[in-house]
Amino acid sequence: MVAFFAILADFAVTLLTSLWFWIVLAITVSFILLRALYVNLKTRALGNVAYSRRFSTDGIFVGETIELIETVENHSWFPLFSVRIDFFVPAGITIDELVCREYTKVTSLCFIPPFSAIEKRHVIVPNRRDHYKMSTASIIYRSNEFIFSDSIDFYAYPNYDGADLSLTTDLYHAGNAISDRKYIEDPFFLAGIRPYRAGDPMRSINFKASLRSFSGGVRQLVCNNYDSSRNYDSMIFLDLATYSEHSMKAEDQLELGLHYACFLFCEAVKNAGRVGFASNCAIGESRYVHIPCSSGEAHTKAMLETFSELAWFARRDYSMTAIVKNVAPFLSEGTDIYLITPYVDDELAQLLAQIERSECSVNVISLS
Repeated sequence: MVAFFAILADFAVTLLTSLWFWIVLAITVSFILLRALYVNLKTRALGNVAYSRRFSTDGIFVGETIELIETVENHSWFPLFSVRIDFFVPAGITIDELVCREYTKVTSLCFIPPFSAIEKRHVIVPNRRDHYKMSTASIIYRSNEFIFSDSIDFYAYPNYDGADLSLTTDLYHAGNAISDRKYIEDPFFLAGIRPYRAGDPMRSINFKASLRSFSGGVRQLVCNNYDSSRNYDSMIFLDLATYSEHSMKAEDQLELGLHYACFLFCEAVKNAGRVGFASNCAIGESRYVHIPCSSGEAHTKAMLETFSELAWFARRDYSMTAIVKNVAPFLSEGTDIYLITPYVDDELAQLLAQIERSECSVNVISLS
């Protein structure tokens, strides 16, 4: 035992008197101190990072591509290496070729130079119709987590390709050709007169009516208000009630019905038609869906977003007969009605026959 302690003492004396020992010790201590300083400075710099993200567009059809663009800004002089950004994506989409069958965490690493910003782009393909939402993102460094509340969303509209519908009514009304003009004026369809507006062509001024038109005691010019030969109305009814005579699952019934409805809507819009939509499926606080016939970019967006929002498990408080009774009186004469339903009972059949007698065409599309 005495010999062991004597050997240990000799080794300690030799080590402490060695120059290399002190060099290695100095390097180790310096490394520990520098690493602690680096961790402290990086943690502070990450606390000043600004994070934002957006989608390249707010709505696409199923199967199309959308980009998720992340922007990370470094507001400090400290270079940030290997910044780890985490966020969760909902099920039903493919992001950067990763198929998400459940709620999935996506991680990316990046380098952010001092006082600069970088962008990270992720390619997303929705695999099913839905309203997709992402709420938070975070940067994780060691035991520190910096959470960013940045809610974003986009709509995946139903896929309408390949819908095979045998329609008895003329969906196109003016043939299969689609006009390049935004507004098509037909001089044979005179809808009335209106006050002159800057930019109106001289040929549209109604000089005879202008001689008799006064506003505030001052004579004013008025113009003929022409209607479009393609300006027709279509109303799409989607019946999502369950029937004992029909064995299709509620989810399959909804997806097939929306597939048909989206096809009809897109074809009518391409041909300058005004389109409306009604369904006995509730969305949010509304007990059923009713969008009156209209046109324009805002209307198109609202219709497609409604298609994305419908859920097979939502409540259905009304029969399709009740929906048609509520909506039909407000339709203009000559409206084309498309009823997408799995079953037509006697009461609904009588109602549709009555509507046809009022010069509205009715086309029933069976869900089977």
